[in-house]
Amino acid sequence: TSVRMVERWLLNRYLQVLPPEVNSCTCIRSYYITDAESKLLNEINLKHTDCTFGKEAFTSKDLVVKLKDTREFHKFLDLCHKKLVLKKSNASDRCGFFRINGESVVPYTVKEGVKYVPLFYFEGETDHLKLKSESVEGWDLAYLKFCCKVQGIRNELFANDTCKVVALDEIKGHFPAGTTFEDYWPAKGSIEPVPSSRHGVSAGNWTQKPAGQPATKPSQSAVQMQPNGLQNLNQLSALNAAYRHPQQLTAAQLQQLSLQGLQAPQMTGQQLQQLIRAGLVGQQQPGQVRQQQPGAYRQQLGVDMAALQRQQQRQAPAAANKAFPGKLTQIKEFPMEKSNQPAYKLQKALIDQKIVPCINVRPYVFHDLMMTLPDFVKHFFPDLPLEKSREMLQEILKVVLYKGNTGHQEILRQEGKCELYDPVPLVLVKDIMTYMPQVKYMFSSMTSEPANKRPRVN
Repeated sequence: TSVRMVERWLLNRYLQVLPPEVNSCTCIRSYYITDAESKLLNEINLKHTDCTFGKEAFTSKDLVVKLKDTREFHKFLDLCHKKLVLKKSNASDRCGFFRINGESVVPYTVKEGVKYVPLFYFEGETDHLKLKSESVEGWDLAYLKFCCKVQGIRNELFANDTCKVVALDEIKGHFPAGTTFEDYWPAKGSIEPVPSSRHGVSAGNWTQKPAGQPATKPSQSAVQMQPNGLQNLNQLSALNAAYRHPQQLTAAQLQQLSLQGLQAPQMTGQQLQQLIRAGLVGQQQPGQVRQQQPGAYRQQLGVDMAALQRQQQRQAPAAANKAFPGKLTQIKEFPMEKSNQPAYKLQKALIDQKIVPCINVRPYVFHDLMMTLPDFVKHFFPDLPLEKSREMLQEILKVVLYKGNTGHQEILRQEGKCELYDPVPLVLVKDIMTYMPQVKYMFSSMTSEPANKRPRVN
């Protein structure tokens, strides 16, 4: 069936109010239509439905999905809508939570009439339960992912197409007699409905589009949605070039990096991209350097550097004894919209099989997270000195450590995270996941060898 038709006729009432995290639970393949199919769909739309499905012509770039996938997706969205928007839940739903003894909350999914819970929730019993565990996939896994996102658990454990689970009846046998298991749904979860006034839904963004899509000219609104607020395609091209090739940075950008003690040749394009998104390095305007006269350029560079120095002086920590000894990259002040929800909040996330406190990078976006460096060491390497961890991350692995903006720092101080360092250094969770194997290897090398033979970390 046509993606555009099923969206406008059936799904938009859900897609316009459900958060994008819901769509990420599923993996529905879509396919480009043929020229013959586009002619048929245009005839249906124009001659038989009076352009109900829009005045835009169907072309070979339109998508279709299998009818059975559409039916399953509709059922999935209807349940998510009932639980998140209508706040209705009952024990006969295809997914939900169990609250054990009124305290611990565990998600479940229903497969062939049997309720299953994720195996990783019961680490103490894992060795025995693995003998009786099963795997869920497809739509059974999609419902389980939805519950985990509601609970605020990150999806690293669900990155694969299958997940190990164990039947609820099997779990009950490992708890003491008298333990209660009640069906439960939280009054407020980590994902919430979005305002119903949200304009439009990108066609087919809930599907996995086929490879080989021909290059198309992005619309003006699509370009404006880029994280740096780019206004035209020339700016986007210039910025992408700066990401790929550090040597193509302007002199002003190189000076801004030097002011932070960073060297562009030693940095990857990804690290430069992080600096630009954090607002530390300015965007390169097309032809900006070539069009300016040398004197005017030097004057502009001096103004930029002076403004940056004044900003750094204002943001210096009041207590010198709490200053972090390493370099911190400032996260910019993001534009804020009025909302009843807090822009930033400290939340629990599952990283490398540990539940740790994290804070969101951008306001109201709670899936892109950071954690403090002291918390990183405390939870993953409690025997590792903080200074050694800083050397490993900053000097060896070249991981960027960040200084939160005013919103971040307010929350972190309220939560007691700035007692050791103020401001406290922050590291992106995606960087933790990327470099965790290297850090574990270096830490094991330090602890496994005698002190007099242990390699020195510089």
